[in-house]
Amino acid sequence: MKHSLLIVGFLILSVAVSAQKINKNFVDGEIYIKIKNPNFTILNSKKTDGVNIASELPFMLKYEKQFKIVNSKSTFYQTKSTTLKSIYRIKIDNAQNIDDLLDKLKNEPNVEYVEKVPLRYIIDTPNDPSVGQQWHLTKIKAFETWAINAGQVNVNVAVVDNAIDTNHEDLTGNMLAGRDVSDLDNNPNPPNASFSHGTHVAGIVSAVSNNGIGIASASNNRIKIIPVKATPDGGIANGIYHGYEGIAWAADNGAKIISLSWGGVGYIQTEQDVINYAVSQGAIVVAAAGNDNFSFEHYPSAYQNVIAVASLDSDDKKSSFSNFGSWVDIAAPGRGILSTTPFNTYASFNGTSMATPLVSSALGYLLACFPALTNAQAEAILKNTADNLDATNPSYIGKLGAGRINMQKAIACPNGGLSLAQITASGSTYFCEGQSVTLNANVGNGFNYTWRLNGTPQNGAGSSFVATQEGVYNVIISNAECSILSNDINVVFNKLKTPAPSVTGDKTAYYCNDLTTGNGFIVNSTSCNFAGPTTFTYSGGMVGYDAFEKSGTDPTAEVQNLGGTVSKVKVSITWQKKDGGNENSCPNADGGATPFNEELSFKIKSPSGKIITLLPTATYARGTVTAGVITTVFEDGAAAIVTGSLPTSGTFAPNQPLSLFNNEPPNGNWTLLAEDDSFADPLCVSGFSVEITTNAGNSPATVSWWNAPSGGNVVYSGNDFRPTTSQVGEFSYFVQTQCDGLCPSDRVKRTIWVKSVPYLVAFPMNTLFSAVDTNKIKKGDLSQVNGLIQNNQVSSLLGASLGNPITPCTSNQSYLILGLGCNGDIYWSNSQVGSAIIVNPSTDKTYTANCSQATAC
Repeated sequence: MKHSLLIVGFLILSVAVSAQKINKNFVDGEIYIKIKNPNFTILNSKKTDGVNIASELPFMLKYEKQFKIVNSKSTFYQTKSTTLKSIYRIKIDNAQNIDDLLDKLKNEPNVEYVEKVPLRYIIDTPNDPSVGQQWHLTKIKAFETWAINAGQVNVNVAVVDNAIDTNHEDLTGNMLAGRDVSDLDNNPNPPNASFSHGTHVAGIVSAVSNNGIGIASASNNRIKIIPVKATPDGGIANGIYHGYEGIAWAADNGAKIISLSWGGVGYIQTEQDVINYAVSQGAIVVAAAGNDNFSFEHYPSAYQNVIAVASLDSDDKKSSFSNFGSWVDIAAPGRGILSTTPFNTYASFNGTSMATPLVSSALGYLLACFPALTNAQAEAILKNTADNLDATNPSYIGKLGAGRINMQKAIACPNGGLSLAQITASGSTYFCEGQSVTLNANVGNGFNYTWRLNGTPQNGAGSSFVATQEGVYNVIISNAECSILSNDINVVFNKLKTPAPSVTGDKTAYYCNDLTTGNGFIVNSTSCNFAGPTTFTYSGGMVGYDAFEKSGTDPTAEVQNLGGTVSKVKVSITWQKKDGGNENSCPNADGGATPFNEELSFKIKSPSGKIITLLPTATYARGTVTAGVITTVFEDGAAAIVTGSLPTSGTFAPNQPLSLFNNEPPNGNWTLLAEDDSFADPLCVSGFSVEITTNAGNSPATVSWWNAPSGGNVVYSGNDFRPTTSQVGEFSYFVQTQCDGLCPSDRVKRTIWVKSVPYLVAFPMNTLFSAVDTNKIKKGDLSQVNGLIQNNQVSSLLGASLGNPITPCTSNQSYLILGLGCNGDIYWSNSQVGSAIIVNPSTDKTYTANCSQATAC
């Protein structure tokens, strides 16, 4: 038996799917249908949301009687979006048959996708009305902000919620006309006091300040509230039935900011489409991250183009209930927040529901002070001026967004001509140890700079900084009361070295007798095949997922020995969605009944920590039996998985392009992040691999010769190095190779010994030379001793002296001194001429010799 998981606020509801029970995840018996070829002539002429099924949805006629369709709406008919106008909302009489209708509709050729209408829930936990006063305004420095800038214009903020008491004594002065999108009238007021949530949210957004009544709000009367009621009078008070209709209506009716303090788990394409539409109409969407103390995505806050808000306590620590994660954008006070409630009453509530309208209020006040700001600039200022929370939340670094909002800094910075702290790199931030990159910050009059590496201030206060160490760099730019923390730039060392070169051995040469081509130091070619494509495979066991739990560590493939940066990624996942059991049941046989395929999702995380969604939840249809073991390959450029289709093996386009990984370092752990968002029917992952291609070229390695083992200067580039012989002595050189995208190899030392011409070798005339015909030697016939003088090591063992000049030791014996390397006559310092002399010095005496041959030196 399948059980559905719903995690909303502090409620965990486990409900069996049966004829007797309504599924709490969804609006009972309702679906969204998006059709491929709508009749826009009809849609554009609509005056109501009513639907003529015969002309607009003719394929539904065959299902009308079987499923007892009781209501059909063109729910977004008033919008300007052709995408939203193509979405219909259908309600059938018997909710338990909804899955059968979904299965039939997904096979209709004119249906792009079909999905249940989720029932989203208010995110709050009411508390004792006497618990908190307005400490949150002090925390975010609202009072100081009003003194800096009183604002220039009013900003309209829509509160889409269960209901809003427009007649509340502390709200009515800042209230505009609104709409009830659930009951389809212009009365957004609550039917009773249990519908208190929306009124509380509205008070945080813009309770009237300085009226001698109740409370103040961060917006200081610069925000006008557009109240949008999204819960029918007959619905449950904490259920949001028509939140996305409310978002669309608000976007079409002048909302600059739309504040959403509700949500739930599970991705729905229709909802993302509505968010995109609101943003296209010029609205900023702000949503609560959720109150479940989990890191999994919560919607709408985790949708693209939404500012997700986490909650903090008065000590700037994450509220115990607040969700968190890399998808969170910013944080704000959310515990013990005093605000308005129906009817002319006040109470303190806790929740990300309270933190969200506080962010909306601060953002609205910023736009009221600087109406020329674009939405992107306003959002950037709010985030870049936030106070860092790492010290108070060491377990949640990178999971509470940009930090806690600080209104004073947000307003002061544009006042001082500083609205953005931005750093860029003048080159690649992925380089070899010993190299560097220059980081540049935006400049302005009076700006001061504090550069930081991993949070520690560095020497240097200018607008540029030379980064030589690995780590995360940012800069604090300040001007008067303004202080903005920039974006982060991550500098990563490339740790893959080119293999050390193979090179011929040390050399001996004579002065001014240069080495010939092919006889120098010869470097063998180094293979540079480090670009891939190369596949790296997870080697662990099967991992089961169910209800956000997992049986083991997420599958990881370790990528290594690739040069350059990523130019292409391809991902393969082998998996099965089984019927029955939990995350530990994957070794068991499939139950044979309905697998809830829509619960699964896949993401992938690169070594840098960037996460890309491959497959969102609610993509696959439920099906009636398991699809078996599936291998899904994700590759850019392939066809997308059709929403509402059944799982099948093949190659498909990811939800987000894998090209977002391009230019990242390839080496390290690539991790599959799989999820299953409801109880039972586990997702079982048995295989995972990544195929990585980089921009490293396959051309031969470059070869360079240096005059030092490290540092120094290049003296030659190429495989055949022939050092000059214009100086006598022993000279060492150091060769390194480098493949494109890799670091240089270790340097290999080679030495050349340049001998003088002639080069003198003195042998003692002991018994070894007793048979030598000295007259032949003097005439240049060295055949008798060539075998002895060819190897310097041998001559040394014989006790020979070497060099020019040369000083044989006095030992009461004769010496044979040979002059080598001369192609002309040799003139000795004792006035003799010839290839060799024999001497018997009685004292230490130095002999020199000159060669008559002409040289170019």
